[in-house]
Amino acid sequence: MQESKIVNILNNNDLGDVEVLKKGKDFTLVNFYFDFDKDVLDAAKAFANEESNEEEFSSKWLNEYYFTYLYDFANDEVLDIIEEIIDETELEGEIMAIQMTEKTKDYVQFMALFSEENSDVVIEDVVREFLS
Repeated sequence: MQESKIVNILNNNDLGDVEVLKKGKDFTLVNFYFDFDKDVLDAAKAFANEESNEEEFSSKWLNEYYFTYLYDFANDEVLDIIEEIIDETELEGEIMAIQMTEKTKDYVQFMALFSEENSDVVIEDVVREFLS
């Protein structure tokens, strides 16, 4: 596996706390964080206020509008980075985002699985095994 190249690309794209969680013969599971800057947080707030009539920072406002905007933004950015890794390493890649909460509203935690092409390894199984 091209673990150091994967980690370098993730770090070079300003993802936080990049850590290899688990390695196997034909896969690497990596954890990292996408931190939001003030501009993105402000845009999410503006979006949530424009799209909903809910009270700002109410549970419904957060879960249905604010977090949705932030999650979609982070997911799009991370998918672009994963595609870069796939192109440069010729590995397969898939991601899993951890659900956002009020405590984690400034970032999204991701896990990414990189594996050899045609591998039968799936991220849900590797994460489940890692967590058990």
